[in-house]
Amino acid sequence: MALDRLLKGFADFRLGYYREHLDLFEKLATEGQSPKILIIGCADARVDPGILTQTRPGDIFTVRNIAAMVPPALVPPDQAQHGTSAAIEFAVRGLDVEHVVILGHALCGGIAALVDGSESVYAGYDYVSTWTAVARTVRDVAVHDLAGRPREEIVRAVEQAAVVNSVANLMTFPWLAERVAAGKLVLHAWWFNLTEGQLYAFNSDSATFEPVKGIEVTPTVQQGTKLSSIKPERLLLALANKKPAF
Repeated sequence: MALDRLLKGFADFRLGYYREHLDLFEKLATEGQSPKILIIGCADARVDPGILTQTRPGDIFTVRNIAAMVPPALVPPDQAQHGTSAAIEFAVRGLDVEHVVILGHALCGGIAALVDGSESVYAGYDYVSTWTAVARTVRDVAVHDLAGRPREEIVRAVEQAAVVNSVANLMTFPWLAERVAAGKLVLHAWWFNLTEGQLYAFNSDSATFEPVKGIEVTPTVQQGTKLSSIKPERLLLALANKKPAF
């Protein structure tokens, strides 16, 4: 039944949206893609970047993985497989995107597994804990600094700090940092609360995620930003005291 729903959906797409936007698809096929934005989002089935932003085919280059994480760059690179890093490189060096958005979200299972550690139902999985260890530093600080807080507050704080952690990790890629320094690339830290349908953007001045009420947001990292002032592991108390509804 689940697969039947997909095939029915494709049939509807082909007879509906595809035909209605045939000029767009012909242009994309003949001229290629030229998105200006890379969104790194979570693989969670409830949080689709294209649906959340109501974009069209060709508008955004999207990478999705567990918990919307970016690992730090390996300098020099090794010969292992690095899917997320490869996608970022292609978007930045190959497509010359102008913005990179890290899009985290509430109720993230990957972050919950990271917070729960050996108590998580996913602790015995082969790859999940290794991957989410990208944000282990902020998790460790949260467990220490937020001891005694309700679990849901700790998880939310780690969800948001992990987004900023991924932005910081983006800056470890030399060719990406060069573009930021030249004013050719801007980095953004966003967090979506799916239970209230609200988008939050990180404000480095207040060290909190603030609700996006209009179309203007302050980028997390842009030309002239001192990355040394962004310490994801030290945002946790501020983030835990900022309580968007669940």
